[in-house]
Amino acid sequence: MRNLCALLFVLLLCSLQLVSSGPHLNPADCCYELTQMKLPLKRIVSYNRTRSDCSIKAVVFKMISGKMYCVDPASDWVNDHKKAVDQRTNVPATGN
Repeated sequence: MRNLCALLFVLLLCSLQLVSSGPHLNPADCCYELTQMKLPLKRIVSYNRTRSDCSIKAVVFKMISGKMYCVDPASDWVNDHKKAVDQRTNVPATGN
């Protein structure tokens, strides 16, 4: 009986270790709602996509003010804004 209790205790510790060492999800990296307003292009600094394990797929635009807005990646204006930000931030350096 004592051996059985010790075995169960060890199994419980092992299972807790497996659960705690699993992938850590940061809920702050996911969007929980999407804004419907069209964001002004001149105020956008950068963008990224939410992680694949987030329940809502979104593009996150970072504004000059530091605010982050989650938007629907299927919206036409979103793709246009992404292209414009890419062109603005990927200006090739001139070699002198």
